[in-house]
Amino acid sequence: MIKAILLDLDNTLLHDPDAVFAAEYFRLAEDYLSSAWGQNNIANALLASFKALAGPRDMQETNLQTVVEALCRQTGLPADRIRAGLTGFYRDVYPQLRALAAPVDGAPELIRFLLESGLAVAITTNPLYPAEAVRLRLEWAGLPDDFNAYALVTHAENMHFVKAHPAFYVEAAARIGVEPDEALMVGDHLDSSILAARQVGLRAYHITGTPIPHPAADAAGTLQDFFSALRSTNWLDTLTPLPPTPATIEPEMQGNIGALFGTLADAKPHYWQQHPDAHEWSPMQIICHLLESERLVQRARLERILAETNPFLVDPPPPGPGGVLSCDDDGFEAARRFTAERLETLAWLRALQPNDWQRTAHHSIFGPTTLLEMAHFTAQHDRLHINQLCQTLGHCV
Repeated sequence: MIKAILLDLDNTLLHDPDAVFAAEYFRLAEDYLSSAWGQNNIANALLASFKALAGPRDMQETNLQTVVEALCRQTGLPADRIRAGLTGFYRDVYPQLRALAAPVDGAPELIRFLLESGLAVAITTNPLYPAEAVRLRLEWAGLPDDFNAYALVTHAENMHFVKAHPAFYVEAAARIGVEPDEALMVGDHLDSSILAARQVGLRAYHITGTPIPHPAADAAGTLQDFFSALRSTNWLDTLTPLPPTPATIEPEMQGNIGALFGTLADAKPHYWQQHPDAHEWSPMQIICHLLESERLVQRARLERILAETNPFLVDPPPPGPGGVLSCDDDGFEAARRFTAERLETLAWLRALQPNDWQRTAHHSIFGPTTLLEMAHFTAQHDRLHINQLCQTLGHCV
């Protein structure tokens, strides 16, 4: 059942021709930032920092942190000066790009309809730019620019992956509080909006001039065609969950790490040991459970399926409110330790042979299963507790 609609912004809800917009963006950035930072060739440095987002990087860092660190390395300037320059550029100069953008017919009406529909509505633009730049583009599109109107608005300050990486969609779904197969992605770019989303189980509507969908899309057409399908048919009800594939698992597990650190972003030290009530876990207990479970249950279970022939799996019973001990004084440090365990799991999974994913087991609750299915359950276990953590901290997106 589809519970969330994820919408691309550029050239889906807002016309801003990619090549022309990008060229003017880098020209303006070169003029402003070269003066602010006292260096030349800043546009090239900025482009290189964006490329760093797509390469190997720390998935605990936001995209903005990665960009700032890359610019520090290339310019030799301190981070506070880099951040001050970027803030000034997006506040004072970026608004000039409005001349190159135009609203898409029907976009405001579609958003209004979706916001009133009871579905979670997210603006999932490629998170290269900070929140202010995304807010401006929403304004240019004639859409609500208050982020509180949406279940999530992605930008460089709150996301840990870019859209070309399928983990971006897992992170977005986990932050919204839905499973990836409960979300529909709507966008114009085949690779980053359709193929990447489908890899991790989202359904997809391709915004294009032809009604004939690419095989990876569930349907295709203009934004108006999509709006008509929502208003006049039960098309969303026909979209059933997609089974996981081996290619689903790694970005699922990575995206959950991004969602965990996004959920913790504003947590204060006094939050860690607080309980919503006597029968609920504290944030620290939730993180410590993820850490302990990764090593003793999740990865151990997968290792056993690989090592034994059709093993019978019995997981330990879920711990009660007092069954999880605090594993650290600092929740961020506990989350980093969980990430280290997750990286070990990912390294182990990468060493699997294609046939290994279909090795069988029998689970005491789930019945006959496979290594692939149990790896997918590990990712679902993450999201269950990320949502619990969000509820406990009281700031779900």
